[in-house]
Amino acid sequence: MARPSNTVETLSMTITVTPQMKQYLEDLVVKGLYGSSPAEIVRNMVQKCVREHIAEKDIKEREWRLNGEGKLELVRD
Repeated sequence: MARPSNTVETLSMTITVTPQMKQYLEDLVVKGLYGSSPAEIVRNMVQKCVREHIAEKDIKEREWRLNGEGKLELVRD
């Protein structure tokens, strides 16, 4: 099933992992956990981790809004 298109701007990042970690990510793909590709799994895990840290008050939640061009703007820091 294809992922729906983004309604907001996204940014691309490159990460480096060990061969062992890449294999674990591929194992998760086979299991269907967290996503259908290693990149999707990493993205979902990072999002989950950030949400957990916000919930635990390790980092503060920021307020965002969409401008008229589909780009996110920070409302308050």
